[in-house]
Amino acid sequence: EMKQFDQERSLEKLDVYAYPLNQSSNQISLYIKNRSPFTVEIVRVWINDQYIPYSIRILGTNECTTEPIDVQDILPHDDVESFYIKVTTARGNMFSSQTNPLQYSSDYGWSGGHSFAINIVVEMDTGVYNFIISVTSSNGTTIYDEDVWVLHSVSLMRKISVSGPDTYHIRVVQTMGIDRTCERDVQITLEEPTKWVYMDYPEDFQ
Repeated sequence: EMKQFDQERSLEKLDVYAYPLNQSSNQISLYIKNRSPFTVEIVRVWINDQYIPYSIRILGTNECTTEPIDVQDILPHDDVESFYIKVTTARGNMFSSQTNPLQYSSDYGWSGGHSFAINIVVEMDTGVYNFIISVTSSNGTTIYDEDVWVLHSVSLMRKISVSGPDTYHIRVVQTMGIDRTCERDVQITLEEPTKWVYMDYPEDFQ
């Protein structure tokens, strides 16, 4: 039994993406992909050196989005602060968020991230949605295309890695009922390699 525990512990793999619900939100959620073939249980969410007891089970090769976590008490009032998010599993492994560090400024809200990436966050009321997310580079090459079902969650997050500085076109279509679309152009630069793009459904969708 111990041998099986050790083996499963060594095979446990999660991709964790922490994200604020919008630019000025006092809540964050975690989008977690379980890349292991077995169920993984999250027991703690860490924000810097503080942890929140948490209990969520993710079936093998499944994914989930946590309920929003209130971080109002730790946000700076007149400064900029970096937040490093990670989770601990019941088997004792720790996995850091791939969007670390999240930065919060009392003047500008959330930003952060060191890699060339576009972080898309769609906020919505609880329900059933079907979103088609596509990202193209300035020369028209499609670099990301995904069809996503959202079931009873209040947000959707995707981190899309890009090759480098360029202007990228983001198109998100919600197809349940009448198609509604939100489009944005995002400029990635060496100075600001990661851009956060927030969309509110249905307000930002035409």
